[in-house]
Amino acid sequence: MEGQKTRGQFFSAWLLIVGMIVLKDTKAAYHSLEMCFTAVGTTKSLLDFTMVGSMNGVQGSFYGKKNQQLVIKESWVSQALGAQYIEEKRQKLVYNEIDFLWALQNWIQNDTKGESNHTVQFWHDCHLDGDIHMSSHFWYAVDGETFCGINEKLKHWVAMKPEAECFRPFWEVIFPYKKIKRYMEEDCIEPLRKVLKYSSKRENVPPEVTVSRYDAPDGRITFSCRATGFYPRSILLHWEKDGALGVWGQESSSGTLPNADATFYLQVTLELPPGDPGTGYTCVVEHSELETPAMFPVPGKPPMVRPWVMALSILATVILLLSCTVSFKTWKKKKAGTTPQEQLEGPLPLSPLLLH
Repeated sequence: MEGQKTRGQFFSAWLLIVGMIVLKDTKAAYHSLEMCFTAVGTTKSLLDFTMVGSMNGVQGSFYGKKNQQLVIKESWVSQALGAQYIEEKRQKLVYNEIDFLWALQNWIQNDTKGESNHTVQFWHDCHLDGDIHMSSHFWYAVDGETFCGINEKLKHWVAMKPEAECFRPFWEVIFPYKKIKRYMEEDCIEPLRKVLKYSSKRENVPPEVTVSRYDAPDGRITFSCRATGFYPRSILLHWEKDGALGVWGQESSSGTLPNADATFYLQVTLELPPGDPGTGYTCVVEHSELETPAMFPVPGKPPMVRPWVMALSILATVILLLSCTVSFKTWKKKKAGTTPQEQLEGPLPLSPLLLH
C-alpha cells in the first residue's frame, strides 16, 4: 500500500514536470493575431469606426475614424511590417468606413426611422504553430449577436440569424471562400509571420527577479515572485520547497504582460496554508536567456518589533527633537542680544588712494 502511494506521488510529480515542459514549448511556438473592427451609427450615418489589433492577446495596433491614423504601439513591430504595408492598411481602413455604413444601412431590419444607434462588428483571427497555419476565423456581428461568417471546414458562408440568410447568396458570389482565404493570408497570416520572423532577430534579455514575503497579522504567509524586463515572452516560474516540486498552497498569476519597452513581466504569488512556517521555499525561474533554471530563495520572516520597544523609540525621537529646538532658540536669543564690535566702533576710514 505504501509502495503504491509512493509510486502515485512520483507519477503525479512526473506528470507535473512534463506538463510544465510541454506548456513552455507550446507557449513558445503557438501565436495568434486578432483584428476587431467596430462600427457605431444609424442607418443614415456612421458615427464611429475603430479597429483594434492584438497579437498573442496583447493589444498592439489601433485605428480610429476621428483622425484616420493607424497607430502601431511598438516601433519594432512597425519596422517588421514596413511603412508601405502600414500605409496600405490605413487606406483600406478608410475605405472600410464606407463598407460598414453599407452594413448598417442594409443589415438593420427593424429600424424604420433610422434614429437609433446600432453596432456592426467584424473580427478575424489566425493561429500559427511555429510557421504552420493551424486555423482562422472570420465573423460579423450585429448589435452584439453573431450575424454571419465563414465556416472554414465547409468553405462557405453561414448565416447565424434568419435575417442574414437572404444575404448569403450575395456573399457567396461577391466574397467567395477563395477571396476570403486570400484576404486572411495577406492581412493576418503573413503579417503575423513577418512580426515573428523579425522578433527572432531582436536582442534577447534575461529576467530581473525579485522575491518578497508578507506575514499578515492573522498568521497567513504570502510569497511573491516577480520577473520583469525579459524577452522573448516565454517564461516559466514555479515554487519549490526544500528542492521539491509540488503544490504548496493557493497560487495565482498575473499572466505574462507587456512592459512599455516591449519586454515582458510576470508575477506569481503563493499563499501558504495555516500552520506552514514558510521556510525552505524557492522561486525557480526558467527562461531561454538563462543557461540553467535560476533559484531565488524566499527571505526569512522579518524580526518582530515589540510594541513597547517601538513606543520607546518614538518617545526618544520626540525628546531629541524638542531638545534640539530649545537649544536652537536659546542660541538665537543670545546672538540677537550681542552687538558686533564693528558696529560700536563705526566704519573704517577709506584709504586715500581710493579717493582719487
